Amino acid sequence: MDRTDALADFDVARNEWEVAFAKVPDDALGYLKPGDDYALGGLQVHVNWVLTHYSRVLDGMIAKKFAQLPPLDPPGEGEAANKKAKVGLTSSERTGSLKEMARLHAAVLAGARRLQEDDWGRKAQVIYGEGQDPYPTSAEDIVGWLRDHYREHVEQSAELISSWNESR
Repeated sequence: MDRTDALADFDVARNEWEVAFAKVPDDALGYLKPGDDYALGGLQVHVNWVLTHYSRVLDGMIAKKFAQLPPLDPPGEGEAANKKAKVGLTSSERTGSLKEMARLHAAVLAGARRLQEDDWGRKAQVIYGEGQDPYPTSAEDIVGWLRDHYREHVEQSAELISSWNESR
């Protein structure tokens, strides 16, 4: 998929997620299905952390001109986000979380648009965690992963709303 189409579909996927998340009742934001890692409202926390992570990787690839990247996430940040995602959101946190997603989404778009067209599919060797091998990653990969990630949680949130309704 070329960059223009990929970025347009990235926007569509974000909108799909926003529509799905808008269907989550405030009372269900803290619902954690037994065995799950994320509360229903925690899906939004998780989406934001993933956007943060990959925006950081994209910016690093651009800044380092596609040289190998070390792990970029501050120690413990992912674990803290996962802990918050397990708890979920309160109704008063919902709006701020959605505004943060809009900001993060825009940052990914801006990073992808800063690239020369020839660099859209160019791979950098990215080390995602201490002790891991480098993984070849392009802006095209990142936008595709994020697009799919939104859509994964569209389906998951609908299932969790049903589960929450059944549990009441």
